[in-house]
Amino acid sequence: MPVSPEDGAERSRRRETGSLSIGALKAFVTVVDQGSFSRAAAVLGVSQPNISNQINALEQICGVRLLNRRTQNQNLTDAGRELYTRARLVISRVDDFEMTANLFSGLKRGRMSIGFSTPPATMHLISQFRRTYPDIEISTRLGNTRSLTQDVMECRADVAIISLLEPDPVLACHLVFEQSLNLMVPVDHPFAQRDHIEARELGGLPLVLREEGSVTRALTEIALGRSASSVERGFIVESREAVKEATAHGIGFGCILDGETGHDARLKALPVQGLPRTGGVYIVTLRENMEIPAVSAFIRLAGLKRDAL
Repeated sequence: MPVSPEDGAERSRRRETGSLSIGALKAFVTVVDQGSFSRAAAVLGVSQPNISNQINALEQICGVRLLNRRTQNQNLTDAGRELYTRARLVISRVDDFEMTANLFSGLKRGRMSIGFSTPPATMHLISQFRRTYPDIEISTRLGNTRSLTQDVMECRADVAIISLLEPDPVLACHLVFEQSLNLMVPVDHPFAQRDHIEARELGGLPLVLREEGSVTRALTEIALGRSASSVERGFIVESREAVKEATAHGIGFGCILDGETGHDARLKALPVQGLPRTGGVYIVTLRENMEIPAVSAFIRLAGLKRDAL
C-alpha cells in the first residue's frame, strides 16, 4: 500500500521527537527470542508493562509495526524481521564496547604515553607500574621541561615526568621528590676534596650548561644571580650525559640536578648550597586525564613510592 505524504511526514516527525535507546532494542530482541512479553520481562528483570512500553516506543520511533500481537507467539512483521537482524548486530556491538571498556577501567588493557626529562626517576616508576599492571602498553618520549609540557598540553603525551621550579597552574602536578643543584667536578680537581660549594662561588667558574627550557638551566641562572656573563661564556649542551662528558674532559664544571648525577668514577657531585630556591620532579598531566584509569593508577603508585621513601 503506498505511503501518503502525510503519513511519511508523521513518521518522520515521530523519529525526530523520539529517542532510540539500547534498552528498547534489547527488549525487542528478547521478546522475539523468548516468544512472549512475559518471558522477556523475566529474562531482563523488569515488569511486563515496561517491556510493552519499550516496544511501543520503538515502533513509534521506527514508524512501523514490528510484531504481530494477535498471534499467541510474538511473530515478526516483514519490517520487524529486517530490523531484528540489525538490532541484534547493534546489541552485539554495544556488548563488545562494554566488555572492552571494562577491560580498560580494570587496567586489563590500555595504552599510556609517558614523556620524561629525568630517566633515573622515570624508569624506576615505569618498572614498578609494569610489574603492577603488565597489560598496559607504555610508549615513551624524551625531552626537556618546556617541550614535554607542550606535549602534554597538545595530547602527544598522557603524562610527563619533569623537573619544575614550581607547579604549573594549568596542569595537574604531583610532586615525586624535591631537587636541588649539584656541580660536577673531576675527581682529580681540588674541588673534589670539598663536600659542597656555595652558590655565590659559581660566578667565576667555567660552566657546562644545559639548554634553555630545562630546569637545570633555570636553577643555574638563579644560582648565578647577577653574573650573566658566566651564562654567556658557558658551554651549552642538550643532555645530562653531555654535561658529564664535557666535565670529565675538562671543558668546564657541569651543573646537574639531584637524582641525575649517577655513578661516574671520573666525577664527583658537589651540592650547591645557598640557593634561594629549589625545584622538584613532578608528574604532570591534563586535569581531565586524571579520569583515565591508567593515568590515575600511575600517579597513585608514584605517591605510594614517595610515601615509602
